[in-house]
Amino acid sequence: MNDRQRGFLLASLGVVVILPDATLIRLIDASGFTTALWRAGLSATALGAFLAVRHRSQFPQVLRALGRWGLASSALWGLGTVSFVLAVDGTAIANVLLILALGPMWALLLTRLVLRAPIPRHSLLVMPFAFGGVAVAVAGSLDAGIRSGDLIALVASLGMAANFTIIRAHSHIDMVPAVAVGSVMGFAALAVAGTPFAASAGDIAPLVLLGAVVMPGAMGLLTAGARHISSPESSLLMLGETALSPILAAVAISEPIETPAWIGGAVVIVALTAHGWMGLRAENPT
Repeated sequence: MNDRQRGFLLASLGVVVILPDATLIRLIDASGFTTALWRAGLSATALGAFLAVRHRSQFPQVLRALGRWGLASSALWGLGTVSFVLAVDGTAIANVLLILALGPMWALLLTRLVLRAPIPRHSLLVMPFAFGGVAVAVAGSLDAGIRSGDLIALVASLGMAANFTIIRAHSHIDMVPAVAVGSVMGFAALAVAGTPFAASAGDIAPLVLLGAVVMPGAMGLLTAGARHISSPESSLLMLGETALSPILAAVAISEPIETPAWIGGAVVIVALTAHGWMGLRAENPT
């Protein structure tokens, strides 16, 4: 198995592992802040233990090597860890994942503004359809006004884009430890804010599965896989979560998917699939 095949396998496994993320959050009766506290704390513990075993005596040097940009990435990971839970707690799962799916589009715009990198023509072609599809999906749930979860998901999507921009600009830095440090930051911020830690006995199993298995496992696999495959390939694989996670929630917990979400979601998935395919064609014209 060559590096590219290994990257596909690892990233694909990461998508499979992360699929139940939003559904597990829905199954937890604790508040969104308490769920985020457990998720961040357990993820930090699991990832920290993995990195400590992997790097052994070099672990402190690995953390120091993050530097200020690695810490900036960590802060954005922490923001994403907390905001994803709060977004799922405040709106439909389909809305959250469609808004998050715009992360690569926002990243292209930020890369243009910050790094002065040109936006590929195929990206400019796809952007209106991607943003328009999300607008259609979210508009279908605006009867009762704008949901807080939609706005939090937008913050998470913008944070993800900023993180992608930092990672691209500083690709020489190993950002895997930044995920663990970000989880520590998220946990510390919630703990200092006085977030209650107590959870019911029925919540313990999904909280542990969410924080100690799903989150660290998925992030580790996706980050490791992304090192060996191109950005368009990574984006295409991540569409698996966008498409399948709302369906899993509909089957497992009977969360309805509104008609506008089906229509807008189809537009977004087709647009981003076309974007990934055109990106691959641009990288491999033969």
